[in-house]
Amino acid sequence: MAAGNAIVGALSVTLGANTADFEKGLKQAQSSLAGFGAQFAKIAAGLGAGLSLAGVVAGVKKTIEEMDGFSKASQKVGMSTEALSGLKYAADLSDVSMESLTKGLAKLSQNMVQAATKPTSEAALAFKALGVSAKNTDGSMKSSGQVLSDVADKFAGAKDGAAKTAIAMALFGRAGADMIPLLNSGKQGLADMTKEASQLGLVISSGTAQSAE
Repeated sequence: MAAGNAIVGALSVTLGANTADFEKGLKQAQSSLAGFGAQFAKIAAGLGAGLSLAGVVAGVKKTIEEMDGFSKASQKVGMSTEALSGLKYAADLSDVSMESLTKGLAKLSQNMVQAATKPTSEAALAFKALGVSAKNTDGSMKSSGQVLSDVADKFAGAKDGAAKTAIAMALFGRAGADMIPLLNSGKQGLADMTKEASQLGLVISSGTAQSAE
């Protein structure tokens, strides 16, 4: 009986202590939530009355989805997310859609392989007519970004017309015609725009894109 009373007494002390800790933790949590609410109210007031929690959540969700999209697109076109997001900015300035950009780059990668393996293919002849090689001097394949810059360097000095459109479509597929305004920027123009994208914080790192995915 004495042992039973001792156990009950110990439980009472333990439960009392735990209850006190629980209440203390609850008060701290409530205080933290109240502080967060106050800070959020200040942010909302600063950014405008139209801001809502739902709007913030939607904005964050959209950003994550865009980063995830870059991760998947970079895998399809064989280009890093850093390079692709920089080109996306350049494409936006040239009124070229992301869809046209990714489709064109994917087709370019295919044609680079075709040109390297089949010297008489349409892709190989298009590269030859433009004076651009899909390979480096040591025989290794260039990246699609390098070839895009080389093609843009040639396009910048070429007259617009049927011949330029035909070559663009031979290299970039159906998206070739849409990409001409971007290609006309030239190698230096592309470099300047991608550098500006980096300065504006618009370049997405591979790690960030993978985390979003």
